[in-house]
Formats: sequence, C-alpha cells, structure tokens
Amino acid sequence: MNPQTRRPRRGAPWLIILLLPLLLAACAGGASPSSSWPGVATDGELAYIAYGPAIYAVSLVDGREAWRFHPEGDAASQFYAPPALDEEGILYVGSYDGDLTALEASSGTIVWTKELTGGRIVGGPAVAGDLLIVPSSNRTLYAVRRENGQNVWTFQSDRPLWATPLVDGDLIFLAGLDHSMYALDRQSGELVWQQELEGALADQPASLNGLLLAGTFGHSLNALDKSNGEIAWSVETSDWVWGNPAVNETTALFGDVSGVLYAVDEAGNSVWDVTLDGQIAASPATSNGAVYFVTEAGNVLARQVSDNSPLWEQTIDGQLLTDPIVVDATLLVAALNGEALLTAFNTESGAIRWTYQPAEE
Repeated sequence: MNPQTRRPRRGAPWLIILLLPLLLAACAGGASPSSSWPGVATDGELAYIAYGPAIYAVSLVDGREAWRFHPEGDAASQFYAPPALDEEGILYVGSYDGDLTALEASSGTIVWTKELTGGRIVGGPAVAGDLLIVPSSNRTLYAVRRENGQNVWTFQSDRPLWATPLVDGDLIFLAGLDHSMYALDRQSGELVWQQELEGALADQPASLNGLLLAGTFGHSLNALDKSNGEIAWSVETSDWVWGNPAVNETTALFGDVSGVLYAVDEAGNSVWDVTLDGQIAASPATSNGAVYFVTEAGNVLARQVSDNSPLWEQTIDGQLLTDPIVVDATLLVAALNGEALLTAFNTESGAIRWTYQPAEE
C-alpha cells in the first residue's frame, strides 16, 4: 500500500461550533431541540427533506411541494435524521425528541407514531426486512417492527450513536462514537464482532468487495473484513473523516474536514487526491464514472472518478453539510442557512433545474 501523506491539520472549528449544543446534549442525555443540517432521501419521484419542525416532500420534476408533515401540538419536535423508505411506500422518520413516525410517502399521512427513546435520533433509521433499525443518542440501537413500531430487541454501546446502520444480509454494521465498529445479528441483535478504531465514527460505513470502509475522527479511513472485523488496511488523512465513502466499482471516494478529497483503490492505494477551498463533512455521490461532492463553503463539484478531471463546478448560498444524492440525471443538494433548502442540478452540465424553499406556515 502507498500511504497517504498527512497534511497539516487545520481542524474543524465551524463543525465544533455548529454541533456544540448536540455534543453537550448527547453527553447529558437530553432531548431538547438543537441545530443540525437537513436529512434528505428520495424514491425517484419525490425528495423527502427532514429539517427543523417538519418533513417536506418535493417533486423531482419541478421542485414543487407535494406535502409537508408537522406533528400537531408538538412544538418541540425537530427533524434532521435522513428518512428511510421501504418497498411498500412507507417513509420512516426519527425526531430529536426521540419519536419515530411512519408516514405514507405519497401523501404524508401518519401510519403510526411511537415515543421510542429518551435520546435524540440523529442518524437515520435503516430498513432490514420486517424490521426498522434505529440509532439513538442515548447509546441504544433499537430494532422495531416496521408494521407497528413494536420493540424487538435493543443493543447498547458505550457512547451516543449518530450513524445510520448498514444492513448487509443477516448482519447489521453499526459505527459508534465510542471508536468501535460493531457487527450484529439482524434478527437477534447479538454481537458477532467488535473492532475498536482510533477515533469516533459518526457515519455509516460503506461496502467494497467484502470490506467495510469506515472513516474516523482519528484522521483515517479503515478497511475491515466483514466476516471478522480484522483491519485489512488503513489510510491516513489530514483531519476528521466525517462522511462515509462513496464507492465507484473498485474506487472509494471520501473527504476530510480540512478540505481534501481522496480516491483510493480496494487495496488502500492512492488513486488521486485534491485539496479544495472548503471543508468536507458530507459523503460524496457517484454515478456513471463521475463523483459529485460538496464543501461547507457552498461549492458543488463534479469530477471524473478515474483521473480527477473537472466536469463542472457551481457555488450556491449556504453551508453544504448534507450528503448529495444522484437520482437519474439529477443531483440533489440541501443547504443549511441558504437561499434555498434544496437545489436540483443537471448531473451532466451542472445547470440548476430548480430550487425549493419552504413557504412560511
């Protein structure tokens, strides 16, 4: 392996300031609302945005609002975790006050709602067969029935859980702020293996040819054997790796919060890297040999996976901390404190198709 050269650490003061209320509340076990960035999911027809007091459904055709969900009589509810969708058209959303709600994705009608946890739901839920797997800042992972939210099993970690779990066959892979990656049995929640890494893990791992790829706050990307958790290789980075890698065939692409974007192969060898003007907290997206990524400073960039050749670049207003999503020929980018909550780009040209900003209620 050719190890990456570690660049000078610039830190992430903007991220620490933004997340300080969440960090303090997580340590204290509180559940009061706090600021965070939008969570986005899509079913190919609508984009679903979890942000602040509501869930918004937006048409991918023209950016018009199809519906919004705001819990009646619950002024404390705040939504930021990315929603999860199942094959039956049900949308599952978790809130900062620990509630879990199932909605009809086409209309926003409530199917069921449950007070699940005393902590906040920061990472999105994951669909696992007839179960829904939900992480919480109260250090607990919950498995509940998709049909009604009934508890099936729980798993306890040593620190808050902020990452959406990765469901892979009969296993669930869970990244923890306690520096550990866990593999759990999907049906029982029993621990299969645990691997401690040098730094907190805040996002979902990625899968590449029998390996789990996990970035850490310990300035590294690590590849673990899925079967036993053994570390196959590790790549040094300049700073925290917050977002999970995107995989394009045998290339993994990821950024760190000092603004470096990395491309490595399945053996951990460097393919290329580039230092950008703006810090990277979000995970990239890939499609048709291109990688799309955003920086906190408002930059939206597209490059060739193979050689880092620039395809296009745009700058929009706001902080870009949410993972971009590619659906068909559209790139969805959510912004914090910007002129538009969601912007849709043409993936080939970078032209803006439409923007969406919720009207005040």
